[in-house]
Amino acid sequence: MLKAASAAIALQILAWTPAWACTGQVGASIFQDTFADDSGGWNEDPPIDSVQPPAFVFALGQYNFVGSLNQTFNATDGDYCMDVVLPPPISANNVMGAGIMFWATDYANFWAAILGDDGSVLLFRQVGGVWSNAIFNVQNAAGFNSAASATNSLRVTALNGVITVYLNGNQLRSVKAQAQAPNLSFGILVEDQATAANVPPVNVTGYSVTAGK
Repeated sequence: MLKAASAAIALQILAWTPAWACTGQVGASIFQDTFADDSGGWNEDPPIDSVQPPAFVFALGQYNFVGSLNQTFNATDGDYCMDVVLPPPISANNVMGAGIMFWATDYANFWAAILGDDGSVLLFRQVGGVWSNAIFNVQNAAGFNSAASATNSLRVTALNGVITVYLNGNQLRSVKAQAQAPNLSFGILVEDQATAANVPPVNVTGYSVTAGK
């Protein structure tokens, strides 16, 4: 589990309406979880992150970055999709984000597509625990739903050396890239740029991986 600082967590649960918004995926199903229970094989670390049906709840508190890889399923080339409910923006200077981790060998080496509460979508890579500059940064991404308690569907296809990122069915950007090994891991990350205290939780309400072809 990835953490940046320790603190007591005051867990706040937002009201939301669960919905399965991941659409458009193709290929045979590899993994699907609607978080009806905790059997999905995720690396949990309560109270920071834990499955609380019907969601995987991330309550950062003073942590500024938390990640959870799935421990029982693997995929490399694939079509990854995550339904997430972000809390309302705290301030213009404190963007909270949630993203899909993929092509991960461990918590220090992975790729991630991240949706911010300001409607930005970014693609990053971490190697040896060091973040790259943004490989791309889409501001005011098409289709972003900024309504309170709205579900946004973030999707990544990593196929045949090309990564493509979608938001709510809208294709945003593609980039050529190379996976480093077969049978890599996938997961979820949540970040809070300003590490504010007692921020509302992020609720991931669905996660799906297909073969993509």
